[in-house]
Amino acid sequence: MARIGLLHPGAMGAAVGAQLAAAGHEVLWASAGRSASTAARAASAGLVDVVDVAALVSRSELVVSICPPDAALSVARSIAGFGGPFLDANAVSPGSAALIAKAVGSRITDGGIVGPPPRQAGTTRLYLSGHQAERFADLFAGTAIDARILQDGGPYAASALKMAFAAWSKGSAALLLAAADAADRLGVGDALVSEWAVSRPGLADNLDAARHNAHEKGWRWAGEMDEIASMFAAIDLPAGFHTAAADVYRDPPGTI
Repeated sequence: MARIGLLHPGAMGAAVGAQLAAAGHEVLWASAGRSASTAARAASAGLVDVVDVAALVSRSELVVSICPPDAALSVARSIAGFGGPFLDANAVSPGSAALIAKAVGSRITDGGIVGPPPRQAGTTRLYLSGHQAERFADLFAGTAIDARILQDGGPYAASALKMAFAAWSKGSAALLLAAADAADRLGVGDALVSEWAVSRPGLADNLDAARHNAHEKGWRWAGEMDEIASMFAAIDLPAGFHTAAADVYRDPPGTI
């Protein structure tokens, strides 16, 4: 069993940490500067508080970073020089993943999580690529997380896949929010919902889900849309789709 440092246990990170702890690993976290809600999540997940990041780094065999994409680079810089295996499982572009590797000062295992916080098998995949992907995949054996190693696409393939997946799933939700808001502003919101009921059954339910998610997670998804826009621009695809989606999530219309 391994001793794993987890930076930092938000909703997703705590759920991943709970799976590792349930598998018999010792999962450490650092409470310094973190909120009471984060501490409560960590305690519920069975994580061990070592107070500060320096202690976490010195005591951990491996380190896993799961945080909002806007914070991924600064989190990596906080453990600069850590010599052990490091998994960056954040929703960042391949270009940002390369910067994170440089900040840590060593090769990293690139990760991308698809699905909700893992609580039962069959819902959540962790894609892995690059350095020591096999070692991290082994950590999740027997957990509710389906760890899958990507052989093609280079060292940051996991980030590329995560970005491409979210480009549609979260990008289309932002478009749906914008379309509904446009109809409301033009006085045809109810008519649009009625038309959806005829021609696109279920889309009104999708809108309700998009509004809820934007209210709960829009602050984090905005950064993810920025990362996708950066990736698109780097491969000569239009970045404007997801730049606009980021704006929608920063100020989501009609949230509940």
